[in-house]
Amino acid sequence: MSLRIDEIVRDVSDDPSVVGLIIYRVDGVPVFVRVNDEMKVLQHMYFLENQIRSVLDYMFNQNLNEISIKVEDIKILLLPITKTLVMSILFLPIAEYRLEIEAKRVINSLRPVLANEV
Repeated sequence: MSLRIDEIVRDVSDDPSVVGLIIYRVDGVPVFVRVNDEMKVLQHMYFLENQIRSVLDYMFNQNLNEISIKVEDIKILLLPITKTLVMSILFLPIAEYRLEIEAKRVINSLRPVLANEV
């Protein structure tokens, strides 16, 4: 399963502006991690693990398709995959719009793969 996910997210995570891509369960536990800049990702991972449940609740209650958070020089894009999984992309905001489009394509590819795993 992990190899299939890695294959799907490779295009977006190999972008030079992406520092990491993490798929979290609703309880904040990372289930998949692809890191390009380990130090930057580690700095923000603790924040995400503690906030992911409330962010997901807010997304689903407000019927949002995505949430974007800017922390220091990193932008974090949170996109729900299923009701229990969310993909977070940590990136430098130089290629924001291109990454958002690519991330939505990845989400559409991940949904059928992960829908049966929860």
